[in-house]
Amino acid sequence: MGDRLSRRLERRTPLQVASTPSLDELTHTSSLGLLYPIAPGVTPGSDTSHLAIFGFDPYVYYKGRGPFEALGAGLELKPGDVAFRGNFAHVDHNMVVVDRRAGRSLDEAFALADFLNQNLSFDDVEVVIRQTTEHRFALVLRGKGLSPSVTDTDPHRTGVRLAEARPISPSQEAVRTAEILNRLTELAHKSLNQHPLNLKREEKGLLKANAILLRGAGTLSNMPSFEETYGIKGFAATGTAMIRGFCRTIGLEAPFIQGATGDSRTNIDAKVRAGLKALETNDFLYVHFKATDAAGHDKNPEMKVQMVEKFDQLIGQLLNGLTGEEVLCVTGDHCTPVDLGEHSADPVPLLVGSPDSYGDGEKFTEVGCAFGSLGRLRGLELMRVLMNQANRISKFGE
Repeated sequence: MGDRLSRRLERRTPLQVASTPSLDELTHTSSLGLLYPIAPGVTPGSDTSHLAIFGFDPYVYYKGRGPFEALGAGLELKPGDVAFRGNFAHVDHNMVVVDRRAGRSLDEAFALADFLNQNLSFDDVEVVIRQTTEHRFALVLRGKGLSPSVTDTDPHRTGVRLAEARPISPSQEAVRTAEILNRLTELAHKSLNQHPLNLKREEKGLLKANAILLRGAGTLSNMPSFEETYGIKGFAATGTAMIRGFCRTIGLEAPFIQGATGDSRTNIDAKVRAGLKALETNDFLYVHFKATDAAGHDKNPEMKVQMVEKFDQLIGQLLNGLTGEEVLCVTGDHCTPVDLGEHSADPVPLLVGSPDSYGDGEKFTEVGCAFGSLGRLRGLELMRVLMNQANRISKFGE
């Protein structure tokens, strides 16, 4: 959600440009501040930042993003499984990555993932693939002698060859897993390049989704649950597979919500309805909105302004269904500045509202939050602040 001053927005941020009546009204009765999701000078991933802002130290519990993606896709993970996050991408005849997403919105993604799921296999290792959102999918390797200690095949930039997986450790398991990934990459390219759906895309002048990029190898992490940690039950309304998987990892109920797509088309009505219904039997509600991040990655300031405004509509609808006695927090898991197109280490705006909160501001912006009474917090501190505001925290000492 947060950003830097954009040259294309006349040195303003999308929050400063956007019309946000619901968020602005909240600032009149809320405490404001800035949040470093992990720590100052640390650029967060969405996975590590979520661990931190829910109170789980990412330096202790982070075991790779792949497991979150797989769980969020509806796959079950077993001990020894190695999970990856993947993209459908386009490479040229020299295996140089032309587009890491083969177009962000890939209508053929489900069919292509299903095709690979039925055609990529090895004698002693099961390969499971499940499409998640847009161009993304989850991939799980299941079998004996596997290791997550391998490098990504995703080079994380265009104009270079698709990366070769390499073992990070000298173990036989890591060497074997890297070999399997490289064979998978080769087989997937050969199969996808001549797939009828890709040939049709080529006829239409669209890029073929003719390669898979894998990253974030990981295994299940043994974590305490959210309810064990805080003594409250929680529900998550999200259309993003990785976030759904993270929430399931910590024991939040996180179902598939029809219409919640994790992109700019997401149905905010469906999220709000599901969330408010869940509050009838839960103490804690997490509503996730992804589209501002995607607009930042696409370097599209106009779209980010639109998505900030759509998020503000979500907030307004949510407020209409609440009693006014709840503790409400609005923040982000990282900045994705539109002029940069990537995550940054900048702090994100933070709002905490409750019946007895201070009224710190007039408009919800990065600058306004910088002068708020909450000051600057780290992600690991946030849940304790919220629990205190809800009068649900135990005294330390006598």
